[in-house]
Amino acid sequence: MNALAPPLVRLRRPLIALTLSILGSGALLLWSQAEHDAADALLRQHTARLTQARATHQAARDAYTATRNGLRQLEALRGAGLLDAPDRQAWQQHLLKLQGKLPLDKLEWELGPFAPAATEADSPSAGPPSALRVSTLHLKGEVAHEGRLLPLLERPGNSSNGLFLPRRCRLAHKQPAPDAAGTPALAADCEIDWIFLPLPDAP
Repeated sequence: MNALAPPLVRLRRPLIALTLSILGSGALLLWSQAEHDAADALLRQHTARLTQARATHQAARDAYTATRNGLRQLEALRGAGLLDAPDRQAWQQHLLKLQGKLPLDKLEWELGPFAPAATEADSPSAGPPSALRVSTLHLKGEVAHEGRLLPLLERPGNSSNGLFLPRRCRLAHKQPAPDAAGTPALAADCEIDWIFLPLPDAP
């Protein structure tokens, strides 16, 4: 037994070194795997942040484009006078002037206040009220002929604000009596809307 001891001693050292090398390699492998997992998690985190940053950037570009388009449309509306409230007093004076010029004794009118424009389905389920505001002129009565009615359906000459829109006009010819010369022969029932879009108050 004593004769075999030196070779066993000589073999034990390489075995210990091999064991330590295997243990070191295993530890290095575990450390490398941990580093790989950490790097992969960091990569996924940066990828998610990059995706979010791209989405935020695209949303900002879309908002910028929508804002520019909105400003162009707003300027177009402003240039057309649709953002300025119509002058209802000038409309009333226009009607009175026509009444003094033309024989309109049997014609009445009613000029309504500004109110939200009616939607297609005027019901609670139709959503919030329209941002458009409208004042409606209701003409009703009798005139001699269409030529007396047409000036009443025109926009007042000194006003360019808003959208002037004759919405409904029902005419009915009357059969004049043989001995009633100059009697109005046309019954009229008309509605004219004057529409504009007020801008919201600044916060």
